Amino acid sequence: MDLRLDDSPAPGVVAVAIGGEVDLLAAGILERFLLGAVAEQRGPKPGLIIDLSEAEFFGCAGLNALLAAQRRLDRAGGWLRLVDVSSAVSRVLDVAGMNTDLRVASSADDHNGLP
Repeated sequence: MDLRLDDSPAPGVVAVAIGGEVDLLAAGILERFLLGAVAEQRGPKPGLIIDLSEAEFFGCAGLNALLAAQRRLDRAGGWLRLVDVSSAVSRVLDVAGMNTDLRVASSADDHNGLP
């Protein structure tokens, strides 16, 4: 699994890119990474944009990591968006029925850091 912090598109927004394989072992690392990024956010509506264009495999444990970050942001009045979702991630979202629970967009540029 590859994790990368990208340039923030707006104040109070963290942009993260996830690539490679997110399996059961990597999911724990991913969850800690995302929750750490969320914890560092300041402001009235913290945001997290997650680029999943380079994810080659994404298991259910990875989905749970995304949901944990979303719950933390929801409690803080913030938001989470998935962008450029790879076919591997799209399949997991479809099978789990999470397409409505996790907001998905085609590109981070479509959001400009806004909910």
